Amino acid sequence: MPGLSASANRQIFQFERARGLSRGDVALAFRRWTLRASRPRDAEEWHYGYSDVPTGHIRTLLEVAAWNLRARARRELRAALDPVDARVLNRTVNDPFAPEHLHWWHRRIEI
Repeated sequence: MPGLSASANRQIFQFERARGLSRGDVALAFRRWTLRASRPRDAEEWHYGYSDVPTGHIRTLLEVAAWNLRARARRELRAALDPVDARVLNRTVNDPFAPEHLHWWHRRIEI
């Protein structure tokens, strides 16, 4: 992923390989999440079908990837995600009917 260190990118590649993902899937998910931050969502557009990401949501893939990185690489990925997440939060509101156990990105609706 552009903007991340070589070490972080290497760890992301190892994560992708270990999960049977294609090289660049995490970067693709990041690009798609960035698009999500700037335009209305099409429900199917934000999903993947990965077995270790049961919901298949691209943000969930990014979260799982972050948790599988070492601390420094995790901080780099989170630093890249923070402004995008903030834009998504600014464009959406909390869904009061969504189950509380879901991640925040599953409990948001467009405004």
